[in-house]
Amino acid sequence: MDIEKINEIKAQMNYERTRNSHPEGFPKLPEIPGKRYTDKDLYKLEMENIFLKSWLMIFREDEVSNPGDYKMFNKLGREILVVRQNDYSLKAFYNTCQHRGAPVVRESEGNTKILKCQYHSWAYDLAGNLIKVPDLRDFKDFDPGCKKLKKVHCDSWGGWVYISLSEDNPGSLIDFLNPVAHELECFKSSELITVYKKSVTVKANWKTCLDAFMEVYHAPTIHKDTVNILLDGSAMAAGLLKNGHSRMVTPKKINLDGGFLGAENSDYVPYIETCDKIHAQTNVAYGMFPNFITPTDTSGYPAILFWPKGLRETEFEWIQIAPKWPGNEKPDYWKEQEASFDLIMAEDFKNLEPMQVSHDSGVFESMPLNYQERRIYYYHQVIDDWIGRENLPKDIQVPNILDPFIEV
Repeated sequence: MDIEKINEIKAQMNYERTRNSHPEGFPKLPEIPGKRYTDKDLYKLEMENIFLKSWLMIFREDEVSNPGDYKMFNKLGREILVVRQNDYSLKAFYNTCQHRGAPVVRESEGNTKILKCQYHSWAYDLAGNLIKVPDLRDFKDFDPGCKKLKKVHCDSWGGWVYISLSEDNPGSLIDFLNPVAHELECFKSSELITVYKKSVTVKANWKTCLDAFMEVYHAPTIHKDTVNILLDGSAMAAGLLKNGHSRMVTPKKINLDGGFLGAENSDYVPYIETCDKIHAQTNVAYGMFPNFITPTDTSGYPAILFWPKGLRETEFEWIQIAPKWPGNEKPDYWKEQEASFDLIMAEDFKNLEPMQVSHDSGVFESMPLNYQERRIYYYHQVIDDWIGRENLPKDIQVPNILDPFIEV
């Protein structure tokens, strides 16, 4: 993060801590229609126009580190195969043989020299080219070059693998990730290792789930013995960024030398030396469109991913990455941090399913948001930007009023 931006954020935190009224010049936010969490047509449009088009972070690059390594992404009703090539580049394909649609691999991960259909043994090389067809003589005027595996856009950044399911060119990954990718450069993410991975499915709309991670307004109530001990929400500085991304910087009350909750009792706290002190003294959290949240720290960061499984069901996946530690045994700091973070996530989960029940009842008509919650509004605004308001009924739309407040 640039020093000018750091100083700007520090000034904003000081302003937030001392102000005693609604910020001058910031508009009253229109209420968010409650049916956005229950409308099946909106959900279909979100899938078609966002999740099947946007760049999506899926897993760590070191999970496919050697030529022939492959790993399956099987969310969003798709089976996508990511394969490490002989030149160490990455390619992704639908796990669909071009003969009759059978899978070319059955295992979720592994290593192979060829990709062979599990039905009739059509064989493809690692680049997806059809190289063998049994009984080729029985196919008239057949051109194997026209039956390659269907490609999926694939790229990587910071040790993370990204795909886009768009039929069209999704554009440059780094252009899409910036300015967040630029601000995260100090973490040297590609050098970090996976500490642990978790997955939990919650019966609530994906936006209900994601909204809960966009503000600290709730911390004194549901996180009073966890997050609220660590962070001072009264000085939270939010930033709206281009491409639908956002930033939330909240000063710490404890552990100002770095570390998540629990570091105060630890003999060993990992520290990424290339990070600025702001990453130790505050919690710098990012929301990256469309489904990635991370609260960063100088000891590393968890990538929290929100995967829609249906209109009223969401899979939470979180992957903690950090610097490699001395020796082979996982330090106590990470054992304690994992338990602490699981507790915090469980606290967030408590309200989500009951909220969905309220949404489904029809009693919840609309959501009034305050200034602290503006990241939520911005997120819904960007969803409608991607879908196109001309494709949405008037009574479900979120007007675009926050573009003038996007950081430049």
